[in-house]
Amino acid sequence: MEEEVNQSKNEEEIISPVDDQKKNVIWDILVGVFDFVKTVATIVILAIIIRVFVIQPYIVEGQSMEQSFHNNDYLITEKISYKIREPKRGEVIIFHPPDNPSVNYIKRVVGLPNDKIEVRAGGVYVNDKKIYEPYLTSNEETLNSQKNDYVIVLRDDEYFVFGDNRNHSRDSREIGAIPKENVVSRVWFRLLPINKLKAFAAVSYSNLN
Repeated sequence: MEEEVNQSKNEEEIISPVDDQKKNVIWDILVGVFDFVKTVATIVILAIIIRVFVIQPYIVEGQSMEQSFHNNDYLITEKISYKIREPKRGEVIIFHPPDNPSVNYIKRVVGLPNDKIEVRAGGVYVNDKKIYEPYLTSNEETLNSQKNDYVIVLRDDEYFVFGDNRNHSRDSREIGAIPKENVVSRVWFRLLPINKLKAFAAVSYSNLN
């Protein structure tokens, strides 16, 4: 009998670790699932934070910024710069037009706060100096929407914007100066089409430096 009891005990000692192993496997699976869910949740939260506070993608609609940007270009814009500094002359921005704040426009900043902006004789003058704009097509003239001369002095928080395609752009010549609070983001780079991948920086107007 003693020998049988010992054998039974040995069998129990063999069976018990198997049960523990099953528990360990289940626990490992639960821990793995939890880690996976935690990782996915972290990625989603970071993506939301980046999407809301850092970058914003846009698809160009229309021809107002040709030849720099074309219809269906996929752009990545960033929101951080204008939290810590003011928009620069020559930068391309996304903003809400004052007369229709529910939509987004893409234009180029030409006039900065307190600048005097004039449109006359087919050209743009900033503080009485004519600027030379390399992104315009050759011999393209800038005219006021009423075909007459135009002049404005910007306030402390206002910007004057133009479309690069001057004759097919609804910009500050029509909608007026853009308040800083209406500026959404700065165009950072064009992602698509892939053969036109490009980063964008402010254009320099040498005669204004």
